Amino acid sequence: MGMFDWYTPAPQLACPRCGTTLDGWQGKDGPCGLFEWVQGMRSPPRQHVDEECAIPACDRERFRLPARFEIYTECERCRAWIEAEGSCEGDVWTRVELVERPD
Repeated sequence: MGMFDWYTPAPQLACPRCGTTLDGWQGKDGPCGLFEWVQGMRSPPRQHVDEECAIPACDRERFRLPARFEIYTECERCRAWIEAEGSCEGDVWTRVELVERPD
């Protein structure tokens, strides 16, 4: 399994099929350091690794997301595969929109 990052949209997104609040978003377009990116923040506030392996907070501040990136998750209720596209302005994650895929 390759590395990835975690993503937390704010506000949270709902499944387009059943309306359940979605979480567990992942993506591979960012630095892929097991960081958690939170919409509205410039750098990742957390890294999901053992404490002794984590990059110090002061060093995490240099990491950024690309201008556009894709994230994905599976709805826990209906098992639909959901994709979304995020975008940044001024190095800050500012938007996220669900991507419609034909069935």
